[in-house]
Amino acid sequence: MRVLFLPNWKIEYCDEVPGDKQPPDYYVEGEDYWFFRYFKNPPQVDVIDIHSFPWLEHFEKNVIRFYIWQALRAIPRLSKYDLVVSHGMQSGVVISLWRRIFKSSSKHIVFDIGAFNSAAESGVALKLMQYASKSIDGIIYHTSKQKDYYREFFPWVLPKSKFIKFGTDSVFFQRKETVDFNSLEGKQYCVCVGYNKRDWDVAVKAFRLASQEGLILLMIGHVDDQYDQIPNIRQIPFIPVKDLISYIEAAKFSILPLKSFNYSYGQMTLLQQMALGKCVIASRVPSLVDYATEGETVVFYEPENPDDLAEKIRMVNSDSDYRDKIGKNASSYVMNICNEKTMAEEIEAYLNHIIES
Repeated sequence: MRVLFLPNWKIEYCDEVPGDKQPPDYYVEGEDYWFFRYFKNPPQVDVIDIHSFPWLEHFEKNVIRFYIWQALRAIPRLSKYDLVVSHGMQSGVVISLWRRIFKSSSKHIVFDIGAFNSAAESGVALKLMQYASKSIDGIIYHTSKQKDYYREFFPWVLPKSKFIKFGTDSVFFQRKETVDFNSLEGKQYCVCVGYNKRDWDVAVKAFRLASQEGLILLMIGHVDDQYDQIPNIRQIPFIPVKDLISYIEAAKFSILPLKSFNYSYGQMTLLQQMALGKCVIASRVPSLVDYATEGETVVFYEPENPDDLAEKIRMVNSDSDYRDKIGKNASSYVMNICNEKTMAEEIEAYLNHIIES
């Protein structure tokens, strides 16, 4: 099987495996890419990422929110592949529109991360996605709630769509048995990680309401001037993944503050921190409820409710036995159930089904 993979992010094309990147973020010629390395019959995979001209990258990412140059590089090559796999409709919409007009022998699969267009229920973008989606041969989605959206706005995709849980790299994010708590300014800390779509205001308000003596909230990936002068709040910008792992492992616990949307986001952050043995306090949103069980592998709070989050912070910070139990259960769950290998096995079976159908 020959596969053309179109990720909606930038990757590093390199001659050998880099030590500071996860498998989705690099491509080594001649080696199996990302989850494909777990396939029983690994396909030949070529990857075209979203690299473009700086001005065009800005226009695609921030204005039109889909990738034209990536598609233009891929379209002349479609006939060479059995499958074209778009990770997100940002990387799939132009291909889908092309195939509505010009047929191709290759099948087109989309990982529908954002429910086509952030689960929009009206407008021009919805009409465009509805038109484009009719050429797609298969859809994989990671949030079960998206099926309700498909049923109402994209009923024709239901027979060819498949819910498959996202799985994180349980080898790359492997828990160490003994990790001493580091300190910031002589204090222990909890960590809140994210580069976008985090409910920072609720996290900060809840942390202040919780008022835990000797505890710092460390926010990684987000820097906002309005939080600079708040006691016991620290911010650091984007850091390499290996450094991020060290900060997470040394944290007392983690907070994952999300607002409620009917599409996939936050799952990677949740599972990575679970794999590292952290007790995660996460908002009970559609994208996360498929991936953890309250009181066993996670501590849920109600989205956009700082009082509830503050109460959960107090409980987790004060009860080390409960915190350790959640962390150990979470690590075991990722290592044995919700990881890249199990995800890959389901994806391989589904792709074979699409090819054979």
